[in-house]
Amino acid sequence: MAAPPGGPEDKTAPEIVTSSPAQGSVFVPLDSDVTLEFSEPVNRPTVEAALYLSPEPGRRLRYRWSGRRLTLDYLDPLPENRTIVITVGAQAKDLLANTLENSYTLAFSTGDHIDKGEISGVVALPEGARSISVVAYLLGDTLPDPMRDVPDYRMQSADDGTFDLGYLAVGEYRLFALDDKNFDGLWSPASEWIGTATQDVKVEESTKPFVSFVPTFQDTTPLSIIRARQIDNFTANIRFSRDVQPDRIDIVSDGNEQFALYHREDTTSAASWFIYLDDSLSGDSATISAMFQEDSLSARFAVNHRADTTAPALSGSWPVNRSATTELPQEIIVIFGEPIIFGEQTDSVKVIVKHDTTEVEITAEQSDPAALTITPLEPFSVDEKYSLYVPRELILDRSGNMARDSLMKIIWYTYPEDSLGTIEGRVTANELGPWLVELYKVRSTEAEQTIFTNATFKFEGYPAGDYRVRVILDANKNEHFDTGSISPFEFSEPFQWHPDTISVRPRWTADVEVLWTNVTQK
Repeated sequence: MAAPPGGPEDKTAPEIVTSSPAQGSVFVPLDSDVTLEFSEPVNRPTVEAALYLSPEPGRRLRYRWSGRRLTLDYLDPLPENRTIVITVGAQAKDLLANTLENSYTLAFSTGDHIDKGEISGVVALPEGARSISVVAYLLGDTLPDPMRDVPDYRMQSADDGTFDLGYLAVGEYRLFALDDKNFDGLWSPASEWIGTATQDVKVEESTKPFVSFVPTFQDTTPLSIIRARQIDNFTANIRFSRDVQPDRIDIVSDGNEQFALYHREDTTSAASWFIYLDDSLSGDSATISAMFQEDSLSARFAVNHRADTTAPALSGSWPVNRSATTELPQEIIVIFGEPIIFGEQTDSVKVIVKHDTTEVEITAEQSDPAALTITPLEPFSVDEKYSLYVPRELILDRSGNMARDSLMKIIWYTYPEDSLGTIEGRVTANELGPWLVELYKVRSTEAEQTIFTNATFKFEGYPAGDYRVRVILDANKNEHFDTGSISPFEFSEPFQWHPDTISVRPRWTADVEVLWTNVTQK
C-alpha cells in the first residue's frame, strides 16, 4: 500500500544545528550579534518565548528572522569580560508543534574564559506540567525578590524535573523554581506556582551543588473573606481570597453564639467551605468568624430561613469503594457530605457487612457529626470480597431528609497473603537524618506509605508491580515534608528519588539502598 497523501506525519523534534559565535568561543567582540540556525522551520513566537538570556538585555534586544535562522540583535554592546549564556527552552516548537527534545544552551565569553560553575537538581513537577523554569540570583547586598528582580540565570527543566544549570560565575546563589506561564522570568503570585530551593548554594568551578524544589501555589496577598452567605436554615458558605483551612468556625446571631457543627471544603469552587449549623439562625443577619492558628476573620451575612431539602449522600469511605486493600482494616469509615442523624437499628433495618454471602458480626456507631464507624467483632480475612450495606432509613440529615439511595453499598477486596511482597532497605548518608521515606506506584503522584526513620525502612504487604522510593531529609523532625515558602521565606527540605524502579514480586523481599547525595550545606 502507498503512504497516505503528503507522506508520513512529521514527529521529528527540531534541533539547533549551528550558532554564531560558536559554542565555547572567547574574546567575542562586544558589538557581536548572535545567530541560531534550526534544522527546520519553527514556530517563531514559541522560540522567542522560550529564550532565556544571561545577562538579561531586557527590551534592548531585537529578533531578526531569515528562514530557519534567528539573529539576536543586541542594541547595546555586550558586557566586558562576561560569559554570555543563551538557552532555548524545551517548549520551543516547529510548525507541527513538535518540541525540542531538551533545552539547548549556548555559552561564549567576551573575556578570556568561560565560567564553569554548575548547579544540578530536580523539581517535583506540578501535575500536568511538562517542565518548569529554574532561576538563579547571584547574592549581593540585598536579597532577591522573585516578583520584581530579573534573575541572573534561568533555564527550563527536563520533562522528568531534572536540570543542570551551567556556565555560572563563581559566587553564592539563591534559586527558585517557577511555573513561568508568561516566560518573563518573574513570579506572578496570582497565577504561578513557585518553589524555594533547599539552600543557598556556593558555586565554585570544582564543585556541583545539588538542590531540589517542590513548587506550590503561594499567594502573598493578605487573607480575606470574599463572600459569606447562608444557603438554607442549616447550611452556610464562606469563600476566602486563597486556599486555606480554618481550624474553627463560629457564628453569632442575635447575640447567640454557636460553633459550626461541621465544615468541609467545597470542591466545586476555589477556597470555598460549607458550614453546617447545629441550630437554625434567628434575626435578619449574623456574623461568621473563621479561626486560624495566628489569625481570625469575620464577615456579616443575611440570615436565610429557606428549608433544607437536599438529601444526605455519601462523600467517601475507607476502604475506598471498589478498592483492593493490602492491609486488613480494623474498621470501616463511612463519610457523608453533611452532618447526619444515625437512626436506631432493628432486626429488619440495620447496617450489614458480608463476605461473599456470609454476614459478618459488627458494631456500627456515629463517630463524628458526618461519619459512621463500623467495627467487626472478628478480624477481617485475607483474599475475600466484602460488601457494606447502609439502609437509607437509618440516615437522616438535621432537617429530616432521608438518603436518596434505598441502599448505600460499598465493596472492597483483600489481597491473598501469598500475592504480596516487601521492600526493605536503608538510607546511607553522611547526614544525620531523620528521614521520611515514601513509597509510590510508578506513574502515581500519591504516596502509598510514608515511614519516619533514622536509617532503615520496610514496606510490607504490597501487590506485585513497579514502585519508586523518595527520601526526604526531615530537617525540623516534625515528621512532615516542609516544602518552603516565600513569605515568610523558608527553604524547602531536600529530597531525592531512588534512581531505579523497584519491582515487587509475590512472597519476595526487594532490598534497596538509597545513597543520599543531596548534601546540605552547613
